[in-house]
Amino acid sequence: MFKLYAQNQVQLLPPNLSDMIEKDHAARLISSVVDEMDISAIERSYSSQGCRAYHPAMLLKVLVYAYSIGLRSSRKIADRLQEDIVFMRLSGRSTPDFRTIALFRKDRMTDFKAVFVQVVSLCMELGMARVGTISIDGTKFTANTSRNRVVYRKNLERRKQSIAEKIDAIIDEADELDRQEDALYGDTTAHHTGISFDKETIRKALGKIQKKKTSLGKKKETLKAIQDDIKKKERIMRKDRNSYAVADKDATVMLMKEEYIAPGYNAQLATENQVVLAYGLFPNRTDYKLLKPMIAEVENMTGLTPKRVAADAGYGMKSNYRFLKHKRITGFIPYQNYNRDVVLKHKGLYALPKNPDVELEKYKARMFIRLGSEEGKKMMKRRREDVEPVFGDMKEHMKFRRFTLRGKPKCLIELGILSFAHNIKKIKTFIQSRIQQDIITEDIEKWGQILGYAHS
Repeated sequence: MFKLYAQNQVQLLPPNLSDMIEKDHAARLISSVVDEMDISAIERSYSSQGCRAYHPAMLLKVLVYAYSIGLRSSRKIADRLQEDIVFMRLSGRSTPDFRTIALFRKDRMTDFKAVFVQVVSLCMELGMARVGTISIDGTKFTANTSRNRVVYRKNLERRKQSIAEKIDAIIDEADELDRQEDALYGDTTAHHTGISFDKETIRKALGKIQKKKTSLGKKKETLKAIQDDIKKKERIMRKDRNSYAVADKDATVMLMKEEYIAPGYNAQLATENQVVLAYGLFPNRTDYKLLKPMIAEVENMTGLTPKRVAADAGYGMKSNYRFLKHKRITGFIPYQNYNRDVVLKHKGLYALPKNPDVELEKYKARMFIRLGSEEGKKMMKRRREDVEPVFGDMKEHMKFRRFTLRGKPKCLIELGILSFAHNIKKIKTFIQSRIQQDIITEDIEKWGQILGYAHS
């Protein structure tokens, strides 16, 4: 009636883990891609002395696969290396402990972009991206820090004002003590004041004054130290930020997509056909200053300047329009009140502002015509179908909403691993679709064989 169920069944020969994993499993692709990479930048971070280290290629494979399935805790990854056949296959049954995994991610992958650029190159070789039309957008990720331990600029300003007032009061009090001291040391006599001073009275009065001056001096030094601490915090915050978290000083308090306020980062992606070409991490709460650095990242990663770029109204500023014109990049970026102007012009109610910025109005008029064309409408639809699903994959499928590490450089590593894992999944889907459509190139055939895809 039932199939044999024997938990203690023994095997004559140990199983080959590779045979127990599906032919088209993403882990196979991750392993093969990493094997072909140049990871000498990571290898150089190791010392030739001491105990032999776990191979960085193995640790990189394990981390990329772990992030791709929404697993980021080094302790949980260490557990999977002893429980999960996919992790066992990737690690070659090596079992690094959680500290080794955590230290590798934190300390050995500081130049991760040198690794990521090779994944981008593979995508371009396969024909998945050509850096022709790119989409740029951002989303917020929470920092690994408490919401309650935050330094705000407005609080620093209030403290600065309060301390300045206290120091002024100390200076006034010290001046008054100086006047009293001068009266005791000066030409004061009974003839001038009507009071007879003997030496003992003067000595006691001077002693009290000196104690008060010493106390005021200590208070002033304390307040000066607080002022220096405030200046230090202002330097950390810089002029372009209004807050930072105590545990992660690079994180800024911002409104998250989920409608709550917390310290975090603005993660920016530049994509083409849902392939991540470049990524960046910024403390800026708004996007309008981030178009230029993201275009620069695309150029650094690919060596090419995009021909067209699509973005939402968060990037629609005069400086960005001017920048794109200078770079000879065709922009499809609505300005801040574009949708309102569409309605007003349709009803014949649109009017120029009283004191218009001539340069900005020219850009707006050009953008209004461009976005209203058939090409413009297609580009706006393409943007929504290009970059936004990538963030959806990271947040929903890879379960990434909060950084594990602290500090911008280390959080940038995590964003890079996420982007790497996402691109691997896109490569797998792309190869599968090309083989099904019988569009075979040498590269497609090579990677298709690795994934066990057959074609007619």
